[in-house]
Amino acid sequence: MSRRGLFAPARVLPTTVALLLLPVGGWAAGPAQDPALVSMASDTVKAAEVLAAGLQEAAATDRLVFLHSGAPWCGWCKRLERWLEREDIAPVFTRDFVAVKIDVDEMEGGKELMDRYTGGYRGVPFLVILGADGTVLADSFTPDRRNIGSPRAEWEIEHWNVMMRATVRRITDEEIAYMARTWAEDGGENLPVQPVTELVRGHMLNTERPSRP
Repeated sequence: MSRRGLFAPARVLPTTVALLLLPVGGWAAGPAQDPALVSMASDTVKAAEVLAAGLQEAAATDRLVFLHSGAPWCGWCKRLERWLEREDIAPVFTRDFVAVKIDVDEMEGGKELMDRYTGGYRGVPFLVILGADGTVLADSFTPDRRNIGSPRAEWEIEHWNVMMRATVRRITDEEIAYMARTWAEDGGENLPVQPVTELVRGHMLNTERPSRP
């Protein structure tokens, strides 16, 4: 499929806190309806059900799932979510991806679900690109097993570009380059301060990157 598309700002609805797929402004090259983030932050929500809804939406709209982990205390996770909702990013990104957030602290089974993709690495955010059938197509581990998370450094942005180029079908090379520039321009200033509570300490104790066989 040929890649086409030009950047233009569009209004984007805010992320919902219920298990709903909210439409955002569509592009001619994309589906008729584009969902916003599929996410929910409640201790009664099952992470597996949130992911299943995202995979179903991806299958119905011929897209991929952009799975990302987060937690209420994680400033870099909020930076990623803010980026996904930008008016100049969301209409482009949702042409290829259904974004699904798994809250590893507040969703039932959230940690265990992400462990399936990370091998037990608990750093957040962690990113996984899935086919609509659940096949892993790319993740945020670099070849030397560093997690790019919410990319800021040059090496992190370069791996983000690798993930995009390996998976997108509708997003153009020019749009990938634009995304990279927006990551570089957002240095992460004014992020919420992450308190080193016992909850956070528990995550930090298990952040060694596992090696693959």
